[in-house]
Parts: sequence; C-alpha cells; structure tokens
Amino acid sequence: LQVGLVTICVGICTMLSLASPTACGFAAPLAPRSAVRSASPSMLAVTDLVGASTEVSNKVWDPLKLSENMDESNLKLVRAAELKHCRVAMLATVGWLWTATGTHFEGMLSTSSGVSFADVAAAGPLLGAAKVPAAGIWQMIAAIGALEVYWENKYPAAECGGDFGVPRVTQDPAKFKEIQLAELKNGRLAMIGIISFACAEAIPGSVPFYPF
Repeated sequence: LQVGLVTICVGICTMLSLASPTACGFAAPLAPRSAVRSASPSMLAVTDLVGASTEVSNKVWDPLKLSENMDESNLKLVRAAELKHCRVAMLATVGWLWTATGTHFEGMLSTSSGVSFADVAAAGPLLGAAKVPAAGIWQMIAAIGALEVYWENKYPAAECGGDFGVPRVTQDPAKFKEIQLAELKNGRLAMIGIISFACAEAIPGSVPFYPF
C-alpha cells in the first residue's frame, strides 16, 4: 500500500510492541550461548545476543545497566521488540521510497469516502496518511492486533525471542550468525532512515540531502 498506510502501521506496531513485543518475521538473532553469567552458567547473557555490541566497538552499551536486572526471558523479550521495530522499519523505508517515485495503485482507496490512491499519493507521505478514512485505520489496527495476539500465543516473545520456527537458510552456525547480524544492522539503519524521512517531511531542511 502507499507509504502513508505503511507509516501508520509503523506507529501501530510500535505501540503494540510495548505491550506484546513479538517480532514479525524470520528467525531471531540469538547467538550460541558462549558468554555466560557467573551466577548461572546455562543462562543467556546480554553478550550472547548477536549484534549486542557491534555498533559500539564490541562493548555492550548499557549506561543504565538495565541488562544486569534482566533474566533470559527479559533479554529475549527486548530482542524480539528490537527485531519487530527493525523489520517494520525496513518495510516502511521501502514503502516511503516507493511512494517517493510517484508510483501508486490505480482506483479508489475508499469508494464511500471518495478517496483515491492518487489523492493519497499527491498529498505526500505524512499528509497522505491523514486522508485514509477512520474505518480504514481501524481495519488496520484490528488486523495487526489480531496478528499480534496470534503470534504471541503461538510463539511467546519471552521464550522464542522472535524465532517463528522458519527453516534456516543455512545450517552453518557461523554463516547463520552473519545473516542474523546483517538483518539487525539493516534494521537499525532502517529505523534511523524512516525517522529521518518523517522529520525531513515534517520539518523542511532538518535533514541534509533530503529530498534527494
């Protein structure tokens, strides 16, 4: 759908993740449990999470020391939340760029309200979202909420950490870890990217080189 709808979905998933941070996609980046806690050798530690220290010179950036009070289920919960935001942000970024090319579906978005896809695209990414009728917004909230409840019941975030049992593309542990890290790095960049696009659209001149 147009980027306005994708942007709304980002906000909905962000709110839902605070209450039920289940990831929405492929296998979660959980590394082999090489680093251990001194108190419990079998317990997952924050240093076991793939990408936990990649962006900060191989040191875990946790100035508030929140991870020290987290058990394994809490760590999987926050990793699932990160993955959710990464995956939705990647979809939103692609949606934004797609709309920026001027591409949109033909026909009516809402026949009852007289809103066409062209109307939404012409209004721009942010203002276009405001043109979506309230009924359409509630339909998206209901659909996303239903998916959240379903996946959380089937694959609890605190237990699965975002792993939905999707077959792995490789059985090589080193290669799989590399793929997990790539997903995280792309997702983290996408979160920065989609926020930058939104800021640039809302506050012209606030982001260098945009529009590009």
